[in-house]
Amino acid sequence: MSAWLEPFADELLSSWLERRRRGHPPPFDANFRAYQDAKGHWHHPDVHPQQAMIHAIAARYDAAPDKISHLALGFRYRKISDPFIAWHYFPPDYPVWGSIPQPTLRRAWCSRCLAEDFAADRTAYIRADWVVAALSFCPRHRWPLLDRCITCGSGNWTIKRATRGPPRMFCNNCHRSLERAHPKALEVEVVARPFWDKIAAFEAALRGALGEKVPNQFRFNNTSARQLLEETSEICLLLSRCHARLALRDLLFERFASPALTLSQDCYQDLPYEMPLALAEVPLRRCVLAICAAILDSSFETGNVWEEDGEPALDLLAQIASDSAVDRFVRDRRACSSTLERQVSAARQRNERRERIWQLRHAVKSLESLFRSTV
Repeated sequence: MSAWLEPFADELLSSWLERRRRGHPPPFDANFRAYQDAKGHWHHPDVHPQQAMIHAIAARYDAAPDKISHLALGFRYRKISDPFIAWHYFPPDYPVWGSIPQPTLRRAWCSRCLAEDFAADRTAYIRADWVVAALSFCPRHRWPLLDRCITCGSGNWTIKRATRGPPRMFCNNCHRSLERAHPKALEVEVVARPFWDKIAAFEAALRGALGEKVPNQFRFNNTSARQLLEETSEICLLLSRCHARLALRDLLFERFASPALTLSQDCYQDLPYEMPLALAEVPLRRCVLAICAAILDSSFETGNVWEEDGEPALDLLAQIASDSAVDRFVRDRRACSSTLERQVSAARQRNERRERIWQLRHAVKSLESLFRSTV
């Protein structure tokens, strides 16, 4: 094979197939799509390809089946599940009239990786990590991932041959190349870099947990890989299913939705009710992961990205979420570590003290007002 036609070690399976198919569509193109198993659960071939599909691809391109199966996300990350896969669309549990929509992946990109590809005279390709919902920064460069063109805001792109050099990634709307860095990221990098590194370190711990690696116990005390993933997923669900205290939730998001994370992109999307981390757009995903890091990672500090004021993130979450939902979560030892259970209990006690202090101050002001009115 040509060097460009060999799969890269960190490449997504569909990315390699797209490079091989360019100009030569194979007969099984229509089969490389999401499928349902006997229980009705959806699976994507980039995550869990069927054996028949692997052998058909291997025969078509004269490649070893093991090499093809190793490109799947399910092989790279043994613990990966739907809530940690970046979905552009995922079918709801209820039937949709007239059609059976299929799940599609949300494929982001790192502009610095694409720039390195171009500088090395190497074809652009999609890294497998770019479709993992637990990541909003490039693991290699700790640089913010993008899912929209920085010129026109379109999310439609393609990899095609350039007038010079290897194939590059281009926007389908404005036809500009996508290896250009976001201007806002360049502007805030000096100030935001320590903050980015903290979030990227938390994402690295999630990435390791997806690969069954035990988290650093100095940062995540008495927490297993499964518990770290479950805690992150549950925090996202608690935030998305808050209905009674939306003002507090907005306050928490406003604290983290700074230009350092959103890159001045509007987070107009509501946090999805089901699989919020998986279905969120990249700027919103970054904010949610920052909130999770502030709650779960003992080494997390906001630095000087903004002036830290108000209550800790965990205290706000304890006020935002339903008490019964939090109680069910912390009692499940498979999903919640004993460390987080103690932290939630301490956060509730702090909230109770604040509530009593507020009530006392309110009572004092009422007495003072009554005293002045009687004098």
